[in-house]
Amino acid sequence: MRKLSILFLLSFSVLFFGCTGIYEDGTEMAENYKSSIEQISVDDLHKKIESGEEFLLLDIRQPGEYYTENIPGSILLPRGILEFKIYDEEFWSSQYLYPPMKDSTEIVVYCKSGNRGILAVRSLKQLGFKNVKNLEGGYDAFNPNQDPNAKPKASSGGCGG
Repeated sequence: MRKLSILFLLSFSVLFFGCTGIYEDGTEMAENYKSSIEQISVDDLHKKIESGEEFLLLDIRQPGEYYTENIPGSILLPRGILEFKIYDEEFWSSQYLYPPMKDSTEIVVYCKSGNRGILAVRSLKQLGFKNVKNLEGGYDAFNPNQDPNAKPKASSGGCGG
């Protein structure tokens, strides 16, 4: 009887604790991290842009999405290479910018609808960036009047294209 109880407890523990942190898809993962990251509303982003406030606006979508439509002044840095290029001086030099500083650069990221942005903010926080925000609702919220028939240009490769 004791062996059966131990086996039951062990099986229950594996089932209960073994599934922690396993997600069905990226949307589910983003939803889990949403409460732990800072977001910025479209209205607040418009105010920042209009006031000429200094911040780094990163479009983390794929090149085809970016070249179809983007927020003026944004830098394309796709989610698939974000963690590899964020410190790359050559990349930033090609943008005529200095690499962002972990403690002082304010970074706002956006994607299509917000989920990739949530994951990107989490990654940048893990890399030590202190002031990182996700555009709530992504580009879809920023430009709700976009042409629904617009097709992204062919991607030049990369992850998740």
